[in-house]
Amino acid sequence: MDPIQKIIKLSDIEAHAKINGLEVSGSFHKNFKQTIILLSPAYNFWPIFKKSDEYHQKIIDPIDTWSKRVISNIAIKVSAEPKFPFGKNFGAPFFEWAKLSGEAWDSPIGMLVHSKMGLMVSYRGALIFDQKIKLRKRYPEKPCIKCIKKPCINACPIDALTPEGYDIQSCYDFLDTNRGENCMTNSCKVRTSCPISVAVKYNSEHSLLHMNAFKGIK
Repeated sequence: MDPIQKIIKLSDIEAHAKINGLEVSGSFHKNFKQTIILLSPAYNFWPIFKKSDEYHQKIIDPIDTWSKRVISNIAIKVSAEPKFPFGKNFGAPFFEWAKLSGEAWDSPIGMLVHSKMGLMVSYRGALIFDQKIKLRKRYPEKPCIKCIKKPCINACPIDALTPEGYDIQSCYDFLDTNRGENCMTNSCKVRTSCPISVAVKYNSEHSLLHMNAFKGIK
């Protein structure tokens, strides 16, 4: 006889996420008996992260390591399987999941844009449930539709985002110059140009840690 499956509520997941500096940034039913919940940094992420061992030990990829530990612990508590958008063998289609959630879309520059976080959206992990969790009905509209000026298109100071794709090497080179210091300490100008991104505040230390990770500085 199969064991009785514990019924998980969305509010339980949100509560576990909140106390750990995370929030549910997307959710959907993959099929009639499976639910996927996406987790992103919440407003209280940075002060919580700064108290962690990962921050104080100055380890490689501290936020990724923190995310794996914290989200794996949450997964145990809510009987879920954790997945991550990083690591050598992560394999999880986070871009596809984000768009399936109905909370994120392709922006004019190719990056994902989120209904609440704009271009500053960041997914730290996901929880996979072998049950159909009751989700809130949401009907967000792609924000780019009503964005007349679309500042993201021309925000990059070196035009690294081209019709042919992202010129990442030019971006790396620019960040090593004096002009690139502003992007290092205040986040990518393209991502912060999104009107919705103003809701997501990175202080200079958080931004620098993120940008150094982007550049591959350990």
